[in-house]
Amino acid sequence: MGGENRIGSMWRNVIKFFGVGLGVAFLGLGTLSVIDYVRYKKSPEYRAVKELEKIKKEYAEDPYGGETPEETLRFFVEALKKGDTELAAKYFVLDKQEEWREELARIKDRGVLGEMMKDLERVKKSKSDEKQVFFSATNEEQVVSVLVDIQKHVNGKWKIADL
Repeated sequence: MGGENRIGSMWRNVIKFFGVGLGVAFLGLGTLSVIDYVRYKKSPEYRAVKELEKIKKEYAEDPYGGETPEETLRFFVEALKKGDTELAAKYFVLDKQEEWREELARIKDRGVLGEMMKDLERVKKSKSDEKQVFFSATNEEQVVSVLVDIQKHVNGKWKIADL
């Protein structure tokens, strides 16, 4: 009987040893996982992914832009005709809206908004694919005087990328 107690006691010690070892291993893995997670949250890759998600959300919720590139261009010109440079700037891609809000206000202040509208009303589609359309107009010397780049975004709306 004494031998059986020692064998049983030995097995209990072995089981305790492996149990403690497994506990330490799981604790170590958990700690490493937390460290990796914290590192990832502070990484440039994580910030880039979050910024991209933010931009996609902003575009998805952006109501400005047409269902076609021509409609976007028409909305833009109509806003300019009303002298509403704030509204006109909303037809640009999000990261250029502030820049164009200021530029359109300067153009309006200089009194050349009418000339700009006339140039824009002369543009014709010059190149296109399913996600990007270029409109252009030429002057008397057949040199391109106006070039408008309109692109389709994640919400299906067309926005002016460059002018």
